[in-house]
Amino acid sequence: MSRKSLAALVTIAALASPVVAQASVKNSMQPGRTFFGQVTSGIHPNRLVVLRNGTGIIQQINRIGVAGSGGYIFTLPANTPLLKASGLTRCRVGLVLPAGTRCAFDVRVHTKRPGWWRSVLSATYTSGVFNSGQLEAHVVAS
Repeated sequence: MSRKSLAALVTIAALASPVVAQASVKNSMQPGRTFFGQVTSGIHPNRLVVLRNGTGIIQQINRIGVAGSGGYIFTLPANTPLLKASGLTRCRVGLVLPAGTRCAFDVRVHTKRPGWWRSVLSATYTSGVFNSGQLEAHVVAS
């Protein structure tokens, strides 16, 4: 590799670094991956998923959804003891989140039959930004 090629690569890397920092996960509003682990059929556990506005600007939630092949297995109950105990506001359509604030989803898995279940929890903001996180559960027979 010549010196000119090396200098060009260093320049490109230096120019690209601000873009990488701007696209950092710390700056997004992405729900985390939620793994329920091994769950016995007939038991319907809940997990709290926290969404943090790290974008630096006010965001409003425009749409929330659970989709995928196991989408009917996972639900988002509205008012649960787990959510109340967290002290966080429930993430819902229309909620305005100032920069640095958080809200939470209470996700419940309905264990109707054994199998590996996967789905996606997504949140869309009025700015058009779409973020998602994976939901997973391994249901075993009782």
